[in-house]
Formats: sequence, structure tokens, C-alpha cells
Amino acid sequence: MGKRSQRIYDFLLSMRKEKIHRQAILYLLIVGIFGAAVYYTEKLNPESLYKNVWDGIWWGFVTISGTGYGDKFPMTVAGRLIGIFIMVSGLVLTVIISATIASVMVDRKLKEGQGLQKVNLNDHIVLCGWNAHGDKILEGFQTVATRGKKAVSVALVNELSIETLNEIQFSYRSKLLNIEFIRGKFTQEQVLDKANVQRAGSVIILADQSGDNTLANADERTILGVYTVSNINPGAHISVELANKQNEQHLKNTSVENIIVTGEFNSYMLVNAAMSPGIPQAAKEILNLNFGNILTSADIPDNFVGKQFGDAFRYFKEERNRMLVGIVSISKKMSIDTFLSDDPSSIDEFIKRKFAESERDYFSDTGGKTQTILNPAWDYVISDNDRALVIGSESERVRS
Repeated sequence: MGKRSQRIYDFLLSMRKEKIHRQAILYLLIVGIFGAAVYYTEKLNPESLYKNVWDGIWWGFVTISGTGYGDKFPMTVAGRLIGIFIMVSGLVLTVIISATIASVMVDRKLKEGQGLQKVNLNDHIVLCGWNAHGDKILEGFQTVATRGKKAVSVALVNELSIETLNEIQFSYRSKLLNIEFIRGKFTQEQVLDKANVQRAGSVIILADQSGDNTLANADERTILGVYTVSNINPGAHISVELANKQNEQHLKNTSVENIIVTGEFNSYMLVNAAMSPGIPQAAKEILNLNFGNILTSADIPDNFVGKQFGDAFRYFKEERNRMLVGIVSISKKMSIDTFLSDDPSSIDEFIKRKFAESERDYFSDTGGKTQTILNPAWDYVISDNDRALVIGSESERVRS
């Protein structure tokens, strides 16, 4: 379901909650019953303008809506009394229905402005928590979206003030970067549900210092957030920032793919600054989105599947001016067919039917796991679920 279709669906759902359908049914009943009544009242009049019951219903719609074409009108006293009733009823019902629709739209807009309205995003990035690194992350998304000319949608989930969230949204939102926000604790399922985390492509959990939260217990909230996200979306790609490396052990048996410890690489950079000049500058360049030679991943052409790493290395260097330094292998999602024999039997068909009848996805948490292989052997065989880890500008194009 597209974003626009989802908005329409949510709006209609809100209308249903307000029971506006009852008002609409009453509207139609008044038109139908009293429109027909006018016809039967007027049909004995030789000069009647109503030839059939549908003429009466047409007049009812025109009258109750206040359009008043004047092509049909009652001539009898009884018919005109019915007309007065329809006009008054139409005025009252129009005010009630208009007020209901307006209140729903205003309420949705207020909730959206306060971070209480569910976001209509799909395959987006959910950024949970906030700290001093938050601005840099949004700047990074902005750079990636601009370079790749591909729209990126981000849902912020934190406890910053409404004014601060609106300011962040205004500062970084652009044509290619769509930012929505949900205000609340990312450790709560109902809050993550509003961020549509079950349809998210990736989830990032920062060492949260938003609101009244402090760095002292940030890792506890991060770990709890991981379990909450995994419960809602078992197959989510989760990356987290920890304040204390010792807490990394609590995430070993979870679906977290990437763990970054605050300040973890500071010692590496400082030691090499003293012992191996040039390495810190090189590391900063390949890890900085604002430089040309960044470390990134790229698709490997299909014709290289089954070929060796050396073949792909030469292709990327000679044809795309990029250096292939590794492989990112993404595991495939399993299905019941993975465990069945190639020669299907009646037992296999029975098992597949039972799985289908259960209407549950028992393999939702399989697949999508990433493994990075740096500097693989030249004879490493490339598979169809591999991506290239390269150093080079994303703006580079294949040379003709």
C-alpha cells in the first residue's frame, strides 16, 4: 500500500471511529424517504414537475445540499412542508458532518505536530534515541540521498521537546530526505508501532540522552530497545551505539548486526597519529561522506556470480575506478522448501499445507544477516547474495 493510499485508509478509519457513517446513512434516508414522499404528494397535481419517484429523490438531493437548481419544486402545501423539513435537516446535518470531518483533520494534524500520529512510511530508517551524534547522522543521510539521487525516509523516536524536533525536521528535511518523528520512549511497543517499525528497512539505536535521560543508564535502554524492536520485527536490520563496551556481551545472542562503542576508535587514531603518520587522515577520508573516496557497498553485476574475487577486483578498478576491498555477504531468508526434498512426496505436500494453514511466518527472523569478509582470497567465489565493499566515490560512473 502506497503512502497516499495509507493516508486515505487511515483517514477513513478515523471517520469510522467518529461514526460518521451513521450520519451519512441518516442523510441518505432523509433524501430517499422524503424525496419519494414529495413525489407521491405531488403526482395527483396535473401540473406536477415530478414524473417518477427518482425525480423526487433528485429534488431531495438538490434541496438538502442547498444547490437549488429550481428545475423541480413542490406546488402543494404538503409538498412544501416536506421541502422545509429537508432544508432544515440538510442545514443541521451538513454542519454536523463538516464539523466532524474538520475535527478529525485538525486532530490528526495536531497529533502529527506533537509526534503522536503514526507515520506512513515503508522500508524507512527508524532512528531511536538522540545525542550529540544525531545531527551528524542526519547530515550523513542527507549526503547519501543527494549523492545517490535516491529518496531516504527517516523516523525519529526520542523524548526531545516538540520545539527541538520541529527544528530538526525543518533543518534537515529536503526533497530527497523525508523526516518524521514520534515523541516517546523507544522501549515501548506502542511508540515503535507509531514509527511503523514493523515495515522499517533498518533500525538505529543511539546511546540516548534525550529528555531527562542520561548516559549513565543509556545502555540499559538500548538493550531493552533491541528486544522490543526484535519482538515487533524479527527480521529488522539493527545497529546500536553503546556507551560501555562491557555491555556488548548482552547483545551477543540478539539480531543486532552492528555495534559501535562510543570512543572505541579514539585510541587507534591517536596511536597511529604518533606511530604511523598518514593513517588517521586516510581513515577519516574513507569514513567521511563529504570526501570523494569513501568506503561504501555496491552491487556486483550478475555476470560475476560464480566468478572469482580477482575478476571482480579488476572490473571495479578498471571499469569503475573503485577499489574492491571486501565482500558483504547477506544470507537468504529460509522457507519450508529449504527443508523439503527436491523430489516432493505426499508427506512434503502435507507439511507445506499445514504450514500454510497456520498463517504464521516461522522463518521471519531468518535471512538478511550480514557478514563482512575483508581482503578475501583471489579465488573466493562470488555468490548471488554478495555485495562489493569498495573505496571510491558514489558519483563514479562506468566508463564507456
